[in-house]
Amino acid sequence: MNLKKAVMALLVLWTCTLSWIPAAKAAAPEVSITPAQLEQTIDSVVLNGMETAHIPGTAVVVTIGDEIIFSKGYGYADVERQIPVNPQQTIMRIGSLTKTLTATAVMQLKERGKLALDQDVGTYLTAFKVPSYRNQPITLQHLLTHTAGLDEAIYELAAASESRAMSADQYLRRYFAMQPPIREPGTEFAYSNAGLGLAGVVVEQIAGSTLSDYMSHNLFEPLDMPSATFSVRENDPNMAKSYVYHDGNYVQIPYSYLNLPGSGVLSVVPNEWAHFMLAQLNGGLYAGQRITADATIEEMHARQFSEHPDVEGVGYGFFRDRLPNGMLILWHLGNVDGFSAKMQLIPAQKLGIFVISNATASGTQLTDLVTDAITGLLPAAQTQPAAEIAASVNLEQYVRNYTLGLSPRHGWGKWFKWLGGRNFEVRSAGDILEITGVFPDGSGMEQTRGYLPLNSGLFKNRENGEYIRLHQQEGKWKMTFTHGVTINEQPPFLQRPSTLMTVYAGFALLWFALFVIGLARYVLRLFMRKQSNKLGSIFLVASIYIVYTVGQLLYGNSEIITRGYPAWYAWGFSSLPFLAAAIAIYAVIRSFRSCDLSKMANERLHRYSHSLIALMALSHLYFLFYWNMLSIHYS
Repeated sequence: MNLKKAVMALLVLWTCTLSWIPAAKAAAPEVSITPAQLEQTIDSVVLNGMETAHIPGTAVVVTIGDEIIFSKGYGYADVERQIPVNPQQTIMRIGSLTKTLTATAVMQLKERGKLALDQDVGTYLTAFKVPSYRNQPITLQHLLTHTAGLDEAIYELAAASESRAMSADQYLRRYFAMQPPIREPGTEFAYSNAGLGLAGVVVEQIAGSTLSDYMSHNLFEPLDMPSATFSVRENDPNMAKSYVYHDGNYVQIPYSYLNLPGSGVLSVVPNEWAHFMLAQLNGGLYAGQRITADATIEEMHARQFSEHPDVEGVGYGFFRDRLPNGMLILWHLGNVDGFSAKMQLIPAQKLGIFVISNATASGTQLTDLVTDAITGLLPAAQTQPAAEIAASVNLEQYVRNYTLGLSPRHGWGKWFKWLGGRNFEVRSAGDILEITGVFPDGSGMEQTRGYLPLNSGLFKNRENGEYIRLHQQEGKWKMTFTHGVTINEQPPFLQRPSTLMTVYAGFALLWFALFVIGLARYVLRLFMRKQSNKLGSIFLVASIYIVYTVGQLLYGNSEIITRGYPAWYAWGFSSLPFLAAAIAIYAVIRSFRSCDLSKMANERLHRYSHSLIALMALSHLYFLFYWNMLSIHYS
């Protein structure tokens, strides 16, 4: 370790000491883990992980029984001002962990008889309508289990400032107008921000107040969470900042303002979030205050949807899984603007773990390392019967390629299907399946993982216990990562991401070649002092398409899409291909109108070249139109 790293390590250790909070002894704890054990284990994992992954700050809170037994901050909440992370007062953004609160709010209203989970969600809405898929209504049960069949929500999901943010009503009205449901409700898990955002709107409609006000009165007050807020307190000195590590420096990530409060806007002090975990682990009770009945908590924790009977599936607001010793764990992740959080509950031990970091990407990896280290301290328990390995399975039937394209099927961003697509190769290797690809939960690098066959298309990872399911639907093979995404069998050649990307790049290269030829021809004629020296319509069409392609790549594909395109881009810049195609067609018409018999051969060549360019311009236009890259969309 060089001098700079040594100094940084000492600074981190110093800030850890400042922000550590001695915890009171837990009365009759459910499991014999001591604060000293936790500190020794967590310190090692966090300090090494922060240094390796360049994470400026982390907080870890552990609860057992009805108390916080460990709470400690590491590193800095604000690097520039050298403010340490303090889990008693540092406000941090928890992202999608907000969804668990939204699910709790829905269950409170169900408990009070104000809504039913199996009722058409549209019956609770007045500001807009939710389209159905083939006349099959969407229910709150679908929304809470991410099985509503909603399209991927990307466009205008967040705003750059609070003044530009829109209400969830406004956002969902636009969203459903452009992006109707894409699959039958209740058939497939697909993580959905729009779904829990819609559940939050239902709470608002029934309660007659904003979701923030409802949660303040019904959750934050009884749980003693005064710091919990749906707004971003940029000027609050206790508000943590998030960072990305670049060229040896921490670069601050700007705050964003989500348009779906129920999906991921909460900011809270880590110790106060632990109060919510304690309520979930104690039948809805915290410090004598009850937020729900014990039966409601049990319903939230129970398996409500599963991709396969042998997989734990999801509850309401929680993902379910098993530890190696067979204990049930309930968990959820949260990622927003560089903040990375993980909550893990083990009901049998009344053990709760909350880890949050203020760094992008690598922070998720650290949260997993911390939770794994803590659960590794648990005593051995009677394990579940091990899933039997299938004696004879025809693995060859599963051998094929699959393509992941997390993209909307309608509206802006449809092109991400091929621009950011990932391929997975499944092959048979003796008695296991080997899958190679960039996994959704991995490091971003290509990996090969081995899976043991269990039964009915279910496979288990030999190393991390992850389940996948390979199955057919409507004659096509699908690969489902439990608690994750469903990946479709690789489409025909003409629909593959690699093919479509080649077409996209091919058009760009052809226009660039025509641009260079036209410019070279113009310069050559200039030096030869030819009388007729025009750049011409072909050069103009090529120039317009080049400008559009560069702008679309650098601006249209940037994170600006999540905040919504400004009018100049959505209606002006994105209409440039229409202008180019119109110029190309006009050039063809002109070439046929002009007729000089003395130059018939040249005229034919002139017409053929302009007709070919017009055909190319129209083909490119249709390609862009189909993939919703223009001001007017195909779908």
